[in-house]
Amino acid sequence: MIRHADEMPTVRIPNMLGGKLYVDGQRFLEADESMGAGAFFGRATMPPGGSFGFHIQKCRPAGDMELYYIISGRALAYEEDKVEELGPGDFFFCPNGLWNGLENIGDTDLEFLSILLYKNPRDTE
Repeated sequence: MIRHADEMPTVRIPNMLGGKLYVDGQRFLEADESMGAGAFFGRATMPPGGSFGFHIQKCRPAGDMELYYIISGRALAYEEDKVEELGPGDFFFCPNGLWNGLENIGDTDLEFLSILLYKNPRDTE
């Protein structure tokens, strides 16, 4: 299946997870097309000064994880009690149960790929 950019609408999420301003998300793959593997597969854009709130990674009782790949811009990645600056080409992995957040600290939009994957409930720890 091929999808062109204009066939994938962008959704604006204000104050995502208690964060500042908004995040625009463009879904490449709908959740029901992922065969139960996840909820979000797409590109996100955050304006300068925007963020999503510090939160624990656990959207489902069985668990999940989120992956971020920075395309452009500068960000602060919050991981438990650590804070680190990220830029183009950097990757941020948030496994189940990790407290995390992301903030645009640049003067341009922060663009990143985001994937929210579900843990298979049949898997054992």
